[in-house]
Amino acid sequence: MDALDLDTPALYIDLDVLERNIARMQEQCRAWGVALRPHVKTHKIAEIAQLQLDAGAIGITVAKVGEAEVLPGDDVLVAYPLLKAKLPRVRDLAKQRRVKVAVDSVEVARDVHGQGIETLVEIDVGVGRCGAQSPQEAVDIAQACSGFQGILYWPSWLDQAGFQTACVKIDAVLDALAAAGFEAKVVSGGSTPGASKTPLIPRTTEIRPGTYVFYDASSMAAKLCDEADCALRVLTTVVSTAVPGQCVIDAGSKTFSSDQTFGVGTFGHFVGRSWIMRKMNEEHGYVEPHPLTPSPSGRGGTNREPRVGEKVWVVPSHVCVAVNLHDEIWYGRRGRVEGSWKVAARGKVR
Repeated sequence: MDALDLDTPALYIDLDVLERNIARMQEQCRAWGVALRPHVKTHKIAEIAQLQLDAGAIGITVAKVGEAEVLPGDDVLVAYPLLKAKLPRVRDLAKQRRVKVAVDSVEVARDVHGQGIETLVEIDVGVGRCGAQSPQEAVDIAQACSGFQGILYWPSWLDQAGFQTACVKIDAVLDALAAAGFEAKVVSGGSTPGASKTPLIPRTTEIRPGTYVFYDASSMAAKLCDEADCALRVLTTVVSTAVPGQCVIDAGSKTFSSDQTFGVGTFGHFVGRSWIMRKMNEEHGYVEPHPLTPSPSGRGGTNREPRVGEKVWVVPSHVCVAVNLHDEIWYGRRGRVEGSWKVAARGKVR
């Protein structure tokens, strides 16, 4: 079956690109001398998590306990503030798997205990989301832990200067912990935007990128990847051209999410077309169909207007959220459909 024959809107993964992204990040981690623990909230698909593990990932990272309950991996890190009410589920997970949890308060650290449960103290390196604010606070939290293994930081979109500042803080925290008698065996960091800057914090032992498995329009805008690296695309159909200067596609916020492309203000990248989607309703995408400019070779597009029934490929702005809106995702190679995967962790927000 040709992917263009899929009923729309539909999500489709190019397996060749997916496998290349997985292999490339694994190779880069080896070159940087760190382990890879991918964040599976991006894809939420058991089969893709297994591909990452088979390629050499040491385990998986999840945001919520519910994701860990349905996805594979013998070594799982819950990189999210844990509430006491969720501890029975964490303890159940730890009966059969190695489980790590991130903590950033003495209160939670005291609650997190049980056979097979290890703790990482989260450090805020300037992003301002979660994490201990000082070396002494990190020591206080570590002293309350029953299974201290190390620290965790999230660099998000920090630039080089931000990473250099973060390195100073990480070194100060690790030195304070060592002075207090704690050995940090794990220093967990990384994000897809920050992956290439990993060597700027040389005491890092593992990183947790997630988006790299698919990439998205925000990744393209940040020059983390090219269009050819985007493994997941949304197939949509033009359903209306009635309003002059506009066409409407059959995919809106229930397909793409309402997150815009990072730093650009659009809702996706149209493949092979210089179209711009600046507005969405739940089921409608409002598109400004700017004509393509032909390349010097005479290829690269035409000046024709969009047609009702025309199918177009779109790279979503924020792929993690887009995936969570769908029950299944089709996959294949060279534009053919080979099957579909269930988004097993869809809606696992608890």
